Amino acid sequence: MKPSRYHILLALAGGALHGAEIRRRAEEESGGAVTLYPAQLYGTLDELGAEGWIREVEPDDPQKDQARWRFYALTPEGRRALKAETARLEGVLGHARGVLGTADGA
Repeated sequence: MKPSRYHILLALAGGALHGAEIRRRAEEESGGAVTLYPAQLYGTLDELGAEGWIREVEPDDPQKDQARWRFYALTPEGRRALKAETARLEGVLGHARGVLGTADGA
C-alpha cells in the first residue's frame, strides 16, 4: 500500500475528518514524510471511496463554516485493510530489526 493511502486510513481510524484535517494528521503522524497536496489528497480519497474503504459522511456537529467541507470516515472494509497493512508493516519491521541486530552483532 502506498504510504499516502496508509496515512489517510490511519488518520481516519479515530473518526470522521474533513480533508484539511486528514492532510494535517497524515503529515504530522508520518513525521513529515507524507505531504498530501490537495489534488493528490482528493484523488486518493476518491480512489479509497471507490474501493469501499472510506465513505463521505455528515459532520457530527455541523456548523455554518463547515457547510462546504467534505467529511470522510473509514468503512469496516477500510478498517480491515488498515489492520492488514499495519500487520504487514510490523512484520517488515520485525524482520528489519532482526537483520540489523545480526548485522551489528547486537
